[in-house]
Amino acid sequence: MVVASKLLRKIKSAIVILKFLVENQSRFSKFLLASGLSTSAAFILYRLCLKYTRYTKNSPKCEPLTKKKVNPALNKQFFRELTYLCKIMFPNLFSKQSFLLFIHTLTLICRTFLSIYVAKLEGLLVRNIVQKNFIMFAKKLIQWLLIAIPATTCNSLIRYLESKLDLELKTQLVKRSHRFYFDKRVYYKIALKQSDECQVDQNLTEDIDKLTNLFVHLYSSLTKPLLDIILITATLIGLAKSKNVNYVVPSLMALVVIVLTGMLIRKISPKFGKMAADVAKQKGYLRFLYGRIQTNSEEIAFYSGEKTESNLVNDNFKLLKKKLELVHNNKFWYIIVEQFLLKYVWSAAGLSMISMPLLLSDKYSPKNQIKVEDEAVEISQRTEEFTMAKNLLSSGADAVERIMTSYKELTELTGFTRRVYEMFKLFENESQNSDIPIEIDSVMEPRIKLAPEDDDQTKSGVVYESDNLKSIIVENISVQTPNGEVIVPSLSLKIDHGMNLLITGPNGCGKSSLFRILSGLWTLKSGIIHRPKLKDMFYVPQRPYLAIGTLRDQIIYPDRVEDMVQKGIRDTDLMNIMEIVNLSNVVTREGGLDAISDWKDVLSGGEKQRLGLSRIFYHKPKFAFLDECTSAISIDVEGKIYHTAINDYKITLLTIAHRYTLWQYHNFILQFDGVGKWKFEELNNNLDNRLNLKQEKDKLEKILLTVPSSKERLEELCNILGESSIALE
Repeated sequence: MVVASKLLRKIKSAIVILKFLVENQSRFSKFLLASGLSTSAAFILYRLCLKYTRYTKNSPKCEPLTKKKVNPALNKQFFRELTYLCKIMFPNLFSKQSFLLFIHTLTLICRTFLSIYVAKLEGLLVRNIVQKNFIMFAKKLIQWLLIAIPATTCNSLIRYLESKLDLELKTQLVKRSHRFYFDKRVYYKIALKQSDECQVDQNLTEDIDKLTNLFVHLYSSLTKPLLDIILITATLIGLAKSKNVNYVVPSLMALVVIVLTGMLIRKISPKFGKMAADVAKQKGYLRFLYGRIQTNSEEIAFYSGEKTESNLVNDNFKLLKKKLELVHNNKFWYIIVEQFLLKYVWSAAGLSMISMPLLLSDKYSPKNQIKVEDEAVEISQRTEEFTMAKNLLSSGADAVERIMTSYKELTELTGFTRRVYEMFKLFENESQNSDIPIEIDSVMEPRIKLAPEDDDQTKSGVVYESDNLKSIIVENISVQTPNGEVIVPSLSLKIDHGMNLLITGPNGCGKSSLFRILSGLWTLKSGIIHRPKLKDMFYVPQRPYLAIGTLRDQIIYPDRVEDMVQKGIRDTDLMNIMEIVNLSNVVTREGGLDAISDWKDVLSGGEKQRLGLSRIFYHKPKFAFLDECTSAISIDVEGKIYHTAINDYKITLLTIAHRYTLWQYHNFILQFDGVGKWKFEELNNNLDNRLNLKQEKDKLEKILLTVPSSKERLEELCNILGESSIALE
C-alpha cells in the first residue's frame, strides 16, 4: 500500500508539472510538446516489449525434443529457397503464370489510381455540402456512383486473378513434384526411409496449397500497399506545395512513427514460421496415424489393439493441441500490441499531421485580412482539403498497416517454403542418385565371368540390359539391404530361359532381396548383372497390389485400356486368362470386367493371389518372379497355373516357396542357409530323393512335437501306479 501511494503521488506531481508546461504556450509549442511525449511513450513501450520478448525467449517451453535444425526465418536461406521455388512456379518470362502476374500487377496499379481519384471526389462532395451547392453536389454524387462501377470491377478482378494465379502456381509445383516423385521409382526409395521427417503426402497436398495461397496473398498485400504509399505520398506532397504548407515536419513525423513501430513489431514478433512448420508437421503425422489404422484395420481388430492405437493417436493429438495453443497464446499478446501501434498510435500521428497546417494557418492568413465571403470560401476549401487529405492519409496508413501485419504471414511463409523446398531437394537427390549404373547393349552378348574378380566394375556394381538376352547372369554380386546390411557377401549364377528356379531358405536369408536387386528396386553395391529389359521380367508378390478401377484394370495392371487395345488384346483374351486362374465365377459374380469395386475388401486372399498371377499371362514376360504368391491357393489350381505358364506360355519361373508340391515344376534349386552361404544345383536328378527326404523330415517333426506331451503323461501314470520308467531316467 505504501508503494502504491508513493507511485500515485508521483503520477499526480507529473500531471501538475505537465499542466504547468502546457499552459500559456503557443499552439505550435503545444504540438511539439505532444509529439515529444508521444515519441517518449513509444520508446518506453518499445523497451518494455523488448524486455518481455527476451524474457519469453529465455523461459522454458513445452516443446518436444527434435533434431537441431536451422529454424525457418527471414534470412538469406529463405530467399534462396523461395527463389528456387519461384523458378518452378514461373518457368520463363512468357509463361502463363508470368502473364497472370503481370495482369494482376496492372490491376493493382489501376486500383491505386482509382482510390486516389475517389478520395479527391469525396473531398469535392464535402465542399459542395458546406457551400450548400446542390447542383454541383448532385453532379459529383453521380460521378461518384459511376466511378464505383470500375472500382468494384477492379476489386473483383483482383480476387479473381489471385485465385487464378494461386491455382496455376499450385499446378506448376504439383506437376514438377509428380515428375520427380514417379521418376526412377523415387516413391519407392522414399518409402524405404519413411519417417517423421519425411511426410510426402502432407507436403504434396496441404503444404503446397498453403504455400501458394500465402505467396499470392502476400504479393497482393505487399505490392498494392507499396504502390498506395508511393502515389499517396506524392499526392499529399503536391497538395502541400500548392498551399505553401511545410510538408517536411509531417513527413519526418510519419517516417519516425513508421520506423519505430516497424522495429518494435519485428523485435516482439514470435517465430510464427517455425510454429507453422511444426503444426503442419504434427498434422501430417496425425494424418499418417489415421491412414495407418485404416490400412491395418483388420489386423488391429484381430489383436483387439484399439486401446493401444487410441492412446497413440490421443498422445499425438495432445501434442498438436499444445503446439496450437502456443500459436494462439503468442498471437493474443502480439495482436494487442500490433493493433495498439498500427491503429491508435498511427491514427493519432495521422490526425496530427493533417491538422497541423490547419491549426497553424492563422500565421499565414490573419483573420483581419479576410472578408466574410472569403472566409466562407476558405472554410469550404479547408474542409475539402482536410477530407481529401484525411482519406488519402487513411488509405496510406492502411497500406502501411497491411505491410506491417504481413510480417506475421511472411514468417508463416518461411515455414511452408522450407517444407516444400526440402521435399523437392529430397526428390531431386533420390532421382539424381541413380542407384545402379545401367548400360544398354542390344547387339553384343555379355561376357560371362563366374569367377571372382577385383576390377572396378565388380566393386561398384553395374547392370547390363539387352533386348536379345535370354538369360539372367549374376556375377559376384553382394546382396545388401538399403541400409547396408550384408545378407549374402557374394553370389554368382546363370539362369537361362527355360531354367525354372526354386529358391528356398529360412526367413531373412536374402530370397526376396535377390528379386528386389534383379528388378532394380535396391542398390547393387558390387558385382555385375546381365538381364533382359524390365518389360521382360514381371514380379508377383505374396500380397498383390490392387489398383483403383475396374476388374479389367486389375488384370492388365500396370497397363491402361489404351495400351491393351494397342497390343491387340480383347476382352475374350482376358476371359481366357481368368479361366486359367479359375476366376471366371468372380467375373460373373461382380458383373463383368467393367465392374468397379473396392477389390481389396471384396476378394478373398486366394482370389487376390490368383488375380495377381493372371497378370503374367497378360504381359507374357520371359521371366516371372513369384514371391510366395500361391500360399492361399489350393494345390490343384496352383498346379494348373504353373503348368500353363511353363508349357503353354513358355515363361521361366523363379519361385520362392515352401511347398514341396511345387518342386516338380522346377529343374534347378537355389538354397540359402541364412548365414551368407548358398548352393545352386540341378533339381531334376534327385527330385524323388528330395521328396522322400522332405516327407521323412515332416514325419519326424510331428513325432518330436508330441514328445513333451507324451513325457508328461508318462510321469503322471508313474505317479498313479507308484512305479518308475527307464524312459524318465
